[in-house]
Amino acid sequence: MNGKERMVEQSKQWLSEALIELMKSEDFQDITITEIAQQADLSRKTFYHSFKNKEAVVNYFCDKLFDTYFQSLLKQTKQANSITLDTTFDTFLNYWWTQKDLIRLLIKQGLFDHMNEVWQRKAITRYNNFAAPWHIKGDSKQVAYVMSFQLGGFINILRLWLDQDNPEPPSEIKKIMIGAIQHLVDAVK
Repeated sequence: MNGKERMVEQSKQWLSEALIELMKSEDFQDITITEIAQQADLSRKTFYHSFKNKEAVVNYFCDKLFDTYFQSLLKQTKQANSITLDTTFDTFLNYWWTQKDLIRLLIKQGLFDHMNEVWQRKAITRYNNFAAPWHIKGDSKQVAYVMSFQLGGFINILRLWLDQDNPEPPSEIKKIMIGAIQHLVDAVK
């Protein structure tokens, strides 16, 4: 990345951080581009060079969240020398636990479903780069159905779990998830 690209990326990061900070005290719908730019100590012109609108800023930081999650998932599975459901759950739950304040903010602001849409778009391409033993080998439509099924469960767990005033620790949620999967497996037999 050259100097100009680094500056553009830094501006995007500052603008996304500014929006997140503003959402802590204002409704997303009421926040203006001018407020975001001012909070980031940047100009409106810089905002529009970086993003089309506020939703694009949300897309940006959701993309960054999922990129970081996916990198932690790949790193964790490489360290374990194998991909297990147990390791995958640990990585998933522990990563999102560290992001619980942001997840709660997105829920409060009515942007959680937007985050889910961003995740769905990225997930199918990532599916093929994460060779888990439970992944199916199928055509793109079959993979899309499986990913929708899996992500639907994960995203709904995040919403229910992290929207609570006192969410359970990740280890407790993992026990519940593994128990639910075991019941599904037993019911199929």
